[in-house]
Amino acid sequence: MNIQRIMMIVDASYHTRRTIEHSLREIDRRALNAMVLVKRHGKALAGYGVVAQAFRERAANLKEAASHLQESIAPLIQAHMRILQHRSYADLFHRKMQEMYHYDIICPTFVRTEKTWERVIIAEEAVALTILRQLIKNVEKLQEGIAEQEYVVIIGRIEAALSEGTGAPLMRVSRDMGMAVATVRDAIWKYHNQLEEILHESNIGI
Repeated sequence: MNIQRIMMIVDASYHTRRTIEHSLREIDRRALNAMVLVKRHGKALAGYGVVAQAFRERAANLKEAASHLQESIAPLIQAHMRILQHRSYADLFHRKMQEMYHYDIICPTFVRTEKTWERVIIAEEAVALTILRQLIKNVEKLQEGIAEQEYVVIIGRIEAALSEGTGAPLMRVSRDMGMAVATVRDAIWKYHNQLEEILHESNIGI
């Protein structure tokens, strides 16, 4: 996992989090608007009131799940920086050993040290992969939450259709909330694919 790939994860995480936060704010705002409409029309829109509340609750759950995405980024960067540091030490010992071989000098201590650095690098790479896999699991958990939110979108559209006679513009509200959920879904789907691609390349490199 090279530095370019790490920066890709950092950049993608930042933009994904911003997209999610913006879309969840939109969902919450539109759900509040729907709840205002529900109160204006009383019992006629009681069913949609339940849907609007579910929108808000699931949006809050998604926001909480999304907040954990960044928690894996710093440890991943730290692990990678340690790998770079260890590799620089390993390269230094390797060059010194090559110079000594050139002069027919054999130093068992240097040989052992070089092998030690190699083991350390392998261990750190394993740590980085573990962190990356956990990040992917967090993203998949977020995708599950989005799937639940999409189900609420469907229920909302059904309730809106049943409430058309009230004059409340719930079909438009439901459509807008559905678009906001779709934006989150697409951003997370793209982010998940990026992480899976990086994990696949990292596994090949091991």
